[in-house]
Amino acid sequence: MKKLLSIVLATGMAGASVFTPYTNAEAASITKAESLVKAAEQHAGALKWQISVELTKEIKYPDMNIFNLTKNAYLNAKKELASVRAKDKVKLEKRLEDNAGIHYTRAMGYIDAITSGKKIVDKAEAFNKLYAANPTSDVTEKSYHELSSEIRKQAILLYRVYGKSTRDAILTKYKTPGEKALESSKYVVTAKMELDKLDDLITKKADQKTVEAQVSTFLDALDAIEEESIIVDLYDAYYDSIREDENFVAQEKEIMEFFEKSVEYANAEDIDKTLALYSKEYPGYADLKETLSAIFEEHDIKHETLGLEVISILDGTALVTHDQTLTFNENDSIEHSITYVLAKDEAGDWKYLEELAELDVEDVE
Repeated sequence: MKKLLSIVLATGMAGASVFTPYTNAEAASITKAESLVKAAEQHAGALKWQISVELTKEIKYPDMNIFNLTKNAYLNAKKELASVRAKDKVKLEKRLEDNAGIHYTRAMGYIDAITSGKKIVDKAEAFNKLYAANPTSDVTEKSYHELSSEIRKQAILLYRVYGKSTRDAILTKYKTPGEKALESSKYVVTAKMELDKLDDLITKKADQKTVEAQVSTFLDALDAIEEESIIVDLYDAYYDSIREDENFVAQEKEIMEFFEKSVEYANAEDIDKTLALYSKEYPGYADLKETLSAIFEEHDIKHETLGLEVISILDGTALVTHDQTLTFNENDSIEHSITYVLAKDEAGDWKYLEELAELDVEDVE
């Protein structure tokens, strides 16, 4: 009997703990939490229309007073809910997130995207000014990368902006003009970057193969540029830079000696030695001896080198421009410039491989 009474009493006590009513403090906390959730819902309801281009018809910051009211109400409600019992918290938390939190989060994404967009506009304006003044300077290149970085950053931020129409409007207002600035100058900046890499390799005394590969990359980038003045500026910088490379300088010296021989043999009208300077792959090589013989017999020409420019040396092939004066019969002279392709043969000797063009021909009195 006593045992049964103990069981009944124990069961009664357990049941009493399950159905214990709220304390006054707990009830007050729930009431306060509900009140704060409701306030957050009200402010967020106003905020959501501030971040939709469908309603505002323009991309601009939301009313920051409404945003801050939403933010404070939302965070205060979350804080209060932390002290509410679990069974009552779940429903209120869902209400808070569904009706307030989502709009607060979207507003932050919207604000961040606009802030980044304004930075894009500022950076694009700064870059355009620098590019107009000096398109190949280090400062211009740095500005280009800063603008590019900001555009990439906004692309990430846009994922947090709610609504395709709003995202598209932000893109049109901010990102598109920034990308236009990059697009118009990308070939120039790319060539400048490749030139910087070449400078770095030469400074570090990289091997010949590595340096020549970078020269090829730079020249390819240079070919994509349309503005003649920019091409000249970048090429001049390259011209100075490549002559800091020991391998290039050594080969350039060989090429200069090659042209000294070429002029010497031509002036001496030495057919065999002149012919020996040509590769058997030179166009018209089969008839070249006959052609040289005819020229030497019919004309008394004296050759004088005015200038020699080794444009590039890549894997045993050189691009060289030879400026010279040709004097006919001691009276008439012309200056002309011919660009040649030279190639090293198996013995390591330079040979004429191809004649690309004759430029800037003018009579000299």
